[in-house]
Amino acid sequence: MSKLTALKKQIAVLEAQAERIAKEEMSSAIAKVKSIMAEFNLTIEHLTQAVAGKRAAKKAKAKVTAKTASVAKYADPKTGKTWSGFGRAPGWIAGAKNREAFLVGKIAAAESAVKAPAAAKKAPAQAAKAVKVAKKTAKSAAKKAVAPAKKASKSEAAPVAAKKKPAPNKAAAKKSAASKRAAAAPVESAAMPAA
Repeated sequence: MSKLTALKKQIAVLEAQAERIAKEEMSSAIAKVKSIMAEFNLTIEHLTQAVAGKRAAKKAKAKVTAKTASVAKYADPKTGKTWSGFGRAPGWIAGAKNREAFLVGKIAAAESAVKAPAAAKKAPAQAAKAVKVAKKTAKSAAKKAVAPAKKASKSEAAPVAAKKKPAPNKAAAKKSAASKRAAAAPVESAAMPAA
């Protein structure tokens, strides 16, 4: 008999022993489970529900992680492309030393921070423009108030034949009314203190 056939016979004997020992241990494990079930009044339905509940919980957890993986965490401010943070990093963020600059919330905050100074620059310019308009309207109002007084003094000095006034131009009247309204609105806002 060769060594190979002797080893095969030993393997068969050992496999038979392993199977017999596994059956014995399994029967003792089943006996322990039966005694625990009897002690706590458990049924097979309880066990199947518990096992099914764990499986359902695992599936629910897997769904939640799958959903969070698809939400954009990083965004490229130049192109607007997004990345969830899972898997291989795209080229626009792969070489970045600090990825916090690409976080979706920080990009929105940075954009609003850029827009805020621009709006702040416009506000003083608009206020200065309103002051200029108010000054112009005040000057023109003063001139108009002085003009009738000058005319009255001239008419007292030398009586001149009454000249017929030309018919008012409707378009010019509308323009002057619109400019008066526009001039009045900035005067009120310029007079109010800035908050």
